Amino acid sequence: MNLISPCKLLCVALLALGLSLPAVAGGLDIYLVRHAQTVHNAGGPKDKVSENTFSEMGEAQVSQLTFAFRNREFDAVLVSPVERVLRTIQPYLEDHGVQGELWPELAECCWSRDRGNTEGGQLVTSGGIYLPPEIAAQFTFRDADSKFNYANRSYADGVAQVRQAIALLKARYFNSGKTILIVAHYHSGQVLLAELLGVERDSLPGLENARVNHLRQGADGRFTLLSNNVVPE
Repeated sequence: MNLISPCKLLCVALLALGLSLPAVAGGLDIYLVRHAQTVHNAGGPKDKVSENTFSEMGEAQVSQLTFAFRNREFDAVLVSPVERVLRTIQPYLEDHGVQGELWPELAECCWSRDRGNTEGGQLVTSGGIYLPPEIAAQFTFRDADSKFNYANRSYADGVAQVRQAIALLKARYFNSGKTILIVAHYHSGQVLLAELLGVERDSLPGLENARVNHLRQGADGRFTLLSNNVVPE
């Protein structure tokens, strides 16, 4: 008679309930979320106000995401310093009494249609990062290097920026057994996914506003995309 191990029974029960399996020991779970829909995303003008003001749908997405994560604790919340990202995750941070860590390496980049060579990019910093005073208490700078934006002059510079984020992730979190949340953008998020998965960017779907993407690092150090563009519930 073939006996089913208690471990297998637990896995089957968790999957039947729609729950995630526990992270692989020594691996890493990454939840990646793009910011909520802005007025510009909804077809409005391309200017600083429209790019950082939520549409009606965007406001609903922020509320939905905050509710979906109401019982979720992360070992770290890493965020792009762009205002639309900050305002997407600020309610969650306030509700949980934690701070998001500012990572300028996650800021939007790589939007150029003329991609050219992705190698040889340079990291060039520009002006300092501005935090809206009414939400500043929910965020903290990672270190002295995280207080400045990047001034990308080419697609390759943007790729170098994202690869710097991955180098920092590797040093701090790879094979840690932790679970982290990253809140970023359409292009930088897609490049981040491609680099972590070791695939071409164009083989991946675009990141939808306020949808959840879940990656898991296995025992071999490689990442697998467990879910993509899932509506938070």
